[in-house]
Amino acid sequence: MTDTTHGASVHGSAQGIQISARLDGTTSQASSPTCLALDITVDPGLHVYGLPVPEGFIPLSVDVVSSPEGVSIGAPVFPPPTPHQMEGFDEAFFIYEGSLSVSIPLTVKAKGDDSELEVKVRYQACGDRGCFMPQTVELNLPVRA
Repeated sequence: MTDTTHGASVHGSAQGIQISARLDGTTSQASSPTCLALDITVDPGLHVYGLPVPEGFIPLSVDVVSSPEGVSIGAPVFPPPTPHQMEGFDEAFFIYEGSLSVSIPLTVKAKGDDSELEVKVRYQACGDRGCFMPQTVELNLPVRA
């Protein structure tokens, strides 16, 4: 964990992907909007799927599975994925390659105790020769009251 002018940040990685998460803005005042920002880097030569995705494939998803009492969590905002045609498939795929940022709006409704945001990032990294097993990266971001 590193404290920055934006707030605490955490880092995680798994097969084919690196993730940094931080709070942009302050969570110290009730009704103050802030944002959970995730910077995701996909290893060169690999991609992860965006939406829509054909059945049987795992898209990149970000979920806040636990948050402090009094914090309202909005829907994740993803950049648009790139259309991609894969050999042997009639369906178009939508993918992310390189670096991308995902943001999740947060609103502090009531001041509470120091706590954590528990975030799960789920994805399946693939390359020209096939796909790795689906992965989940869990990040625990401290939130100060």
